[in-house]
Amino acid sequence: MSETGFEDPFFVMWAGPCSARRVLNAGMTPVPTTETPADGEGSSRVGSVLSVYDTAREQFVPVVNADSLKDAAESVEDSESDDYEDAPPMKANRGSARSKSKLGWIRRYMSLKGVFHLLGRSVAICPQAYIIISLLISTLSFGMYYMVLKDQIRDGYTPTNAPSRHEIDVMREFWNSTGDPIMSIVLLSARDNGSMLRDDYFAEAVRVHNYLYHNFSYDYEGEAVKYENLCHPYCSMNYVLDMFYNGAEEQKKRLRNGTALDEDTQLQFPVSNVDGFKIHMDRTFFGIKVRNESTPVDKYEGRTFEKGELVDGMDQSQIVTNLDFVKVIMLIFRGDRTDQRKNEMLSRWELNVYEFSENFYNHNNSQVEMQVVGTEILDQEMLRDGQRMTPFFAAGFGFLILFVMATVLCSAWFYNELDIGKVFVSIMCTVCPLLAISTAFGFVSLLGLRINSFVLVSPFLICGIGVDDAFLMIHAWQRLAPDQLPLTTRLGLVFEEVGPSITITSLTNFISFGIGSFTPTPEIRLFCMTTTIAVGFDYIFQLILFGPCIALASRFEKKKTAIEDENAYNHGLRKTINDFAQGVLHVYCKIIGHRIFTGLLVIAVGTYWYFAVYGAMAIQTRLDSQKILPKDSPIQKPNKVLHETVWAEYHTVTVIVNKPVDITNATQYARFWSLVNEYESMPLNKGNDSTLLWLRDYEDYYKNGDLMTGFLSFLGYEEEEQEVTTSPTGIDFSKLEQFLESPIYKHWKASVKLDKHEGTNETYVSSFWFALAYHNTSEWDTRIKLMIEWREIADRFADMNVTVWEANSMFVDQMLSLKTVALQTGLLTLICMLVVCAIFIPNPCSLITASIAIASISLGVFGFLSWWHFDLDPVTMAAILMSIGLSVDFTAHISYHYQLTTKKVRRNGKIVKVAINGTHEKLVNTLENVGWPMIQAGASTIVCILPLLFLKSYAPEVFVKTIFLVVAWGVLHGLLVLPGFLAALPDCVTSANCYHFFLSKSSDKSCRYVGEASADNDVAALGSKKEQMQELVLYP
Repeated sequence: MSETGFEDPFFVMWAGPCSARRVLNAGMTPVPTTETPADGEGSSRVGSVLSVYDTAREQFVPVVNADSLKDAAESVEDSESDDYEDAPPMKANRGSARSKSKLGWIRRYMSLKGVFHLLGRSVAICPQAYIIISLLISTLSFGMYYMVLKDQIRDGYTPTNAPSRHEIDVMREFWNSTGDPIMSIVLLSARDNGSMLRDDYFAEAVRVHNYLYHNFSYDYEGEAVKYENLCHPYCSMNYVLDMFYNGAEEQKKRLRNGTALDEDTQLQFPVSNVDGFKIHMDRTFFGIKVRNESTPVDKYEGRTFEKGELVDGMDQSQIVTNLDFVKVIMLIFRGDRTDQRKNEMLSRWELNVYEFSENFYNHNNSQVEMQVVGTEILDQEMLRDGQRMTPFFAAGFGFLILFVMATVLCSAWFYNELDIGKVFVSIMCTVCPLLAISTAFGFVSLLGLRINSFVLVSPFLICGIGVDDAFLMIHAWQRLAPDQLPLTTRLGLVFEEVGPSITITSLTNFISFGIGSFTPTPEIRLFCMTTTIAVGFDYIFQLILFGPCIALASRFEKKKTAIEDENAYNHGLRKTINDFAQGVLHVYCKIIGHRIFTGLLVIAVGTYWYFAVYGAMAIQTRLDSQKILPKDSPIQKPNKVLHETVWAEYHTVTVIVNKPVDITNATQYARFWSLVNEYESMPLNKGNDSTLLWLRDYEDYYKNGDLMTGFLSFLGYEEEEQEVTTSPTGIDFSKLEQFLESPIYKHWKASVKLDKHEGTNETYVSSFWFALAYHNTSEWDTRIKLMIEWREIADRFADMNVTVWEANSMFVDQMLSLKTVALQTGLLTLICMLVVCAIFIPNPCSLITASIAIASISLGVFGFLSWWHFDLDPVTMAAILMSIGLSVDFTAHISYHYQLTTKKVRRNGKIVKVAINGTHEKLVNTLENVGWPMIQAGASTIVCILPLLFLKSYAPEVFVKTIFLVVAWGVLHGLLVLPGFLAALPDCVTSANCYHFFLSKSSDKSCRYVGEASADNDVAALGSKKEQMQELVLYP
């Protein structure tokens, strides 16, 4: 209990002059001050409102000089009468004093900076407790044991509301499937680049097909899994190869024996006829050369040949077909993922076939090369590419530690605080972000979520944010070193200074990426969700792990007297460096605050925006798998074959008709054929010969029967006489069941769904699909245009409930939606940042300029990536999201510090709060506090990613160049553009406080806000128009 009757020492520290005035009004007797200011030093102070720390009694004793306080209060009465309220006289009793003391303490810590000051003091008092809490939180990292690394390239970047999602649902409903069909493609080509129709090569292709279909197996939960057990209802997809091969072998046998070729076997391309069966070969043979004329069946009758012998300079396969050359034979293995178990079995089958081809077949076959590609393989390769960054990231992390250690030790030497504790601080500066990353990964894994390859990039983002925050804390800690403050006071001041600033950057990143977690694109949603969690953990660890580590490291600091510290700091090389740095800083601030510089800056920024906008508008939305895949990936070659050969000759689309078509109704029947005609009349369509449509075969069967009917008629067996149809179309469903049971046409069962009329019990087709073929579709732009046209035709026939499905439709929707998603996400993120910054930056001008700067940096990154010839794809999309997050660090700190109107300095052994007057002082104070940490953060981020330059892959290249652009534009905006524009604005605009304006008078009079230029909630009495009060003594 002090003589003034106040129990709580914190009241004396923070209550301010209003409370001091109440002390006087209460008629209390102040304790004389033990320290008298030198002549001329006390004239600008609010009396001598001091809190002298009595080391013997370890308590604060309030010391009030009544005369000087009265004079100072009267001197500002005219200009600040609205900011003060004389409290009623206090009764000198213990109860009243205790009540006022508690209210003053609460009022002081109602501010954000006050809360951070309390947190810093508590961390300094018991750092071990906070470290234990941090370590307990970090035990979530053990969840990484359950981490699943998996990409979903096919549908992961397609919005959940994309048309392809509905189209796939319709396809699933037709096939009664719960998942997308898996489609594994096997490409067979000759190693000598010759034709695959040569006897040995063709036979090997058939052998490979039969082996993969019937014999190839792998173990799954103790069960031997084969494709023939998984293929329904696609088991007969590759039978045309066997039929063509058998037909060719039979014809070649006739040729070698000198007999005439079989007229019923026409091995033509694209449609062949083998024993009465029509088979489409344009889905199997690619890179073909066709002869215009076929060989007459009796041309070589009477001549015999040996197997493999050339006939008139041609291979025997060329004689019996109209094909001169076949470059690639393609086999498609497809299956429905009806449940999770079958999904896993099909996925593993594809990956095992891929391993078989790469590790066994291609090493043991000298004639044929087998290449396998599929979505599971693509996902695996993308993930492998992401995992390849791990050792390079480890190297970058090592370089980062060395860089941080070097800069921290140099700063420590400059402030005469070099000790072993600084090494510990340097290491923890980088450990905290890594711990946040591992904790986030473990937490996400415990939630049952997977980690995709783009999430593996988030460590670079988190390290950039975390190290930047750590540099701010270290810089603030080092600057207070010469003042020899108590640990609790020093750490409280550090938290008070940097706490709000790092809260702005962390909270904006947290909310912006949190919003990204609700985007309709699954892979981006997963990336944003994991990054959001990591940013949150990084913020927590910066405060309750890195802060305590700084407190522990301070124990290694040497105790020095004020004279020793003053001599070390103000003499020799340190003084030279300090004087030079201060001189450069002041000259720099004068330059950027000059009107001529402002004019040049406007021209430079306008030029920058022109090129950025031009690049952003010119960027192409393109999904180039050749670029996205690792350059050394084995599937680069089959991917090239698909693009240059397969899709150039054959690209199919499936049209599903989900409403029954009454083929006895002339109007409906004509309407349906009008639909077919629209698709077949498109410029790139291969013609009706390549269309797979059951109804054409059914018409032929209905009117002419099949081969078996003709054979029975030839033997004299006549079918039972059937009723002649009265349908105006000349056709009905009366022969449908026989048609689907015919050995020639039974394969059409997979393309129709049957039902029965309730009244007549007649079978009819309730829904069906048909497929059309297109060519010259190697370019994605062509396929996108085709997809749009297909959907437009389907929309025109909505009365028939028509839906189109194409295997690459999800990729098409990705490219159609990427620009929209990028724009929406970017705008939403910027709006979010604006709202968050508004909470912590009460000056509207600083808020608006910070938001414009963030948008400018993001626009520059986006636009100049286009100038670097990058396309807008999922990789650049993730990089752009990352750039928005990083850009906050280069702008929010500047804007926050520039709008402050006071700062705390050490004078005569005491911490005092002084007003910041004028543009030049604001610039100096802002860059002095933020400039060097910003340069350190930017340089450390570049150092961290430098090893990725040696990884010759697309994704790392995108991220390296993106981070380089973010750092370059961010540093320029933070140190040049933003301060330059703020300096050009009137001081009344940059110092306005919207909180002060909107708060009630009673709030103003509570001493939280004093003076019209005040923007600091901690200010008790500062800054009048006449500048009669300049300093407030806060700490001894």
